[in-house]
Amino acid sequence: MNGPGPNGASTATTNAIAGGMFMAPVVQAREVTGGIHHHFASHPPPATPRQLPRPAAHFTDRDTERAALDAARATGTSMTVLSGITGVGTSALAAQWLHAQTPSADAQLYADLAHTAGRRPEAVLQRWLRALGVGRAPARKAEAVGLWRSLTADRAVHVLIDGAVDAEQVRPLIPSGPRSLTVITSRKLLWELAADGALVLPVNPLSRQDAVRLLCAVAGKPQAADDASLPGAEAVAEACAHLPLPLVITGARVRARPGRRPFTFPARTAGSPPRLPQEHARMAITDALTASYADLEPDAQRLYWTLGFLPARTVDADLAAAVCEMPPAVADWLLQVLFEERLLDFVPGDSPEPRYRMNDAVRDHAKALDADTEQEREAALRRLCDWMLAGARHAQRLVTSAQATLLNPGPVTAGPFEDKAAALAWLDGQEEDLLPALQAAESAGWDDLIVGMVDAWWPHFLHRHPYELWIDAHVIGVAAARRTGNAAALRQMLASGAIGLSARGHITRAVQWYEEVLQAARAAGDTRDEGQALLGLGACHLESGQLDRARQRLETAMSLWEACGYPRGVGLAEITLGEVYLAEANPTAAREHLASAQSRLTELGEAYEGARALALHGHARARSGETAEGIAELQMALETITGSPRWHARALEWLGEAHRHRGDTATARTCWSEAADLHESLGRSTDAARLRALVVGQ
Repeated sequence: MNGPGPNGASTATTNAIAGGMFMAPVVQAREVTGGIHHHFASHPPPATPRQLPRPAAHFTDRDTERAALDAARATGTSMTVLSGITGVGTSALAAQWLHAQTPSADAQLYADLAHTAGRRPEAVLQRWLRALGVGRAPARKAEAVGLWRSLTADRAVHVLIDGAVDAEQVRPLIPSGPRSLTVITSRKLLWELAADGALVLPVNPLSRQDAVRLLCAVAGKPQAADDASLPGAEAVAEACAHLPLPLVITGARVRARPGRRPFTFPARTAGSPPRLPQEHARMAITDALTASYADLEPDAQRLYWTLGFLPARTVDADLAAAVCEMPPAVADWLLQVLFEERLLDFVPGDSPEPRYRMNDAVRDHAKALDADTEQEREAALRRLCDWMLAGARHAQRLVTSAQATLLNPGPVTAGPFEDKAAALAWLDGQEEDLLPALQAAESAGWDDLIVGMVDAWWPHFLHRHPYELWIDAHVIGVAAARRTGNAAALRQMLASGAIGLSARGHITRAVQWYEEVLQAARAAGDTRDEGQALLGLGACHLESGQLDRARQRLETAMSLWEACGYPRGVGLAEITLGEVYLAEANPTAAREHLASAQSRLTELGEAYEGARALALHGHARARSGETAEGIAELQMALETITGSPRWHARALEWLGEAHRHRGDTATARTCWSEAADLHESLGRSTDAARLRALVVGQ
C-alpha cells in the first residue's frame, strides 16, 4: 500500500500473512475506516485428521521394504505403490511406515478403494475435504480435485490409498504439495504411476524364518520360533504360503484356544497337483479362514456368513442386531469376536459406535459357505432393508418434518438419534450402502420398499447434495413405482428426482420428468401434483432463460392452487415468479409478488420459505435504489436460510451487489468470495467462476 509520507515523499507499507491457511475471509489493511461485515458462523476449528489404520500389533520384518521407502523419501520421491497378492501385508506395511512419519504430517488421510461404493475419486475427495475443514465439498469431480490440490499445495498431507484398481482411480487423489506423502496399495503393479514419479515396490511373502516368527508372536509363543521342541510351526507357516494374513489368523486361533494342540493345519490331499504361488496363497487363506470359522460359536458363525452376502459394506452393532435378530449388546460382542479373529477390519472415523468392514478375501470366503438357505438369505436381506428404511424414516421426521408421508405412512419407531445433526450423520454413515441395498431390493422384487426407501432418503439428498446418488436412486425408484402401478408414488418419485436432475444441470431430462408428472396429475385430477409439476417446469424454464414459458407455467400453478385452497403452493410459485420478473429487469412487479409470498408463507409458519422470499425482496429493493433497506432484509433472511447452501450463496451474492452499490467494495468481495465457495461445493463451477471474477475485478 503506497501513500504520501509526512514530508510528502512516497512511502511503502507492506502487510503480509505468511505460513498459514485461512478457511474464512481475511481483511488485511493498514487502516480500517468502515465496517467489516461477513457471514461466517463461529465454529470450533476442525480436529486434525488422523485416519490411518492402527499399526499391526505384531509387525514383523519388512526391513528391506522400509529401507526402500526411507531412501525414496530422502531423494524426494513422494509417492509409492506397494503391490502384492492378497494377504501379503501391503496395507500393514503402508500403515506402519506412514505412522513412523507422523511428526512431519499436518494431516493423515485414508481411503479404502477395494469396495465398489467407495471407488469414485470424487466421493473420496468429498470425505477428505470435509476432514480438512471444508464445510461443503464440491459435488463434481473436477471442482473437488481443484479444491483438493489447492488445499494440499502448502501442507504436509500423508495419504494411504488402499486397494487401488488402476492408475486413473488414484491420480485425482494425489496431494499436490512437495511435502506430502502418498502410499498406494494394490494387487497390481500400477506401473503407469511411475510416469508420475512413483516408486513401484513389489511386496513378496515373508521369509520362512520371519513367517514362523510372526506366527509364534501372534500365537503368544514367541519363544517357539527358536524352540525345536514345539513342532509344526514351520509346516503351518509353509501351508500359509508365508503370507501375513493367514499367519495372523492362524496364530490368533492358537492363542485363543490354549488347551488345543498348537500349529496344526490341514495338509494337501495326497496325489493332488502342486499349486502355483497365487493359487497356493489363495488356498492358504481359504484354509485359514475355514479353520477360524469352524472354531466360532454358532451365533458368531451366523453373523459371519450373513455379513458375507449382504450389500452393506460397513456394519455396526445396530445393523448386525437387526439382520440377525439379536440384542444389540450381543451383536456388539460378536462383532468384537470376529474382529479379534481377524475376520473383520476396524473402520477408522468419527462414528460414535465402532464400525467394521470385511475385506474382499474374507467376504468371498463367507459368501462361498453353504451354511444357509436361499430363504434365510432373503429374510436377512429384507431385515437389512427394513432397518435402513426405519432409520431413514426417523431421520426424515426429524430433518424434514413438513415433507408429505404419502410413501411412508404410519408411526415411526424411535431411532439411534434424537436431533437433526445426529440424524444427518446417521444418513451419512449409510450413504455408500444405499445404492447397493436398492439394487439388491430390485433383484428381490421389493418395489414398494424401494419407493419408500428413496423417498425416506430425501433429507440426505436435500442437505448433502450427492447428485449422482440422488439421480441413480431415483432412476431405480421411478422404475419400481412404474412396476407397482401406484400412480401417486410414480408422480412423487418423478417430481423429487426431477429436482435432483435440475440441480445437477440436466434440465432437459428434468423437464421430461416434470411433463410426465403434469400429464399424469391431470389424468388423475390431482390439482396439487399438477401445480407441483408446473412449478418445477417454471423453475426449469427460468434456469434455461425461457422467461415467457416460465411465467405462464407459474401463473397457471398459482391459479390451480388458489382454486383448491393450497396457500403454501401459491406462495412458492410467487417466489419463482418474482425471480422471473427480476430476470426481466422489472423489480417493481417482482417486489409485489415477493412481498405477497413472504407474508403468506410467514403466516403459515414456513420460516425458511418466507426467508427465501424476503431475500429476493431485499435484492429487488436494492436494485430499485433502496440499498440500505435491501441490505437489512438480506441480512435478516440470511439468518434463516444458512441451512441451504445454494440459497445462502445466492443471498450472499445479492448482498455483495448491494454493498458494491453503496461503495463498500471490501464487504462486497467478502460476500462474493463466500458465495463462490458455496457454489463450488455444489458443483456449480460456472457460478463460482463468475463470482471469483467479481472479487478480482473490485
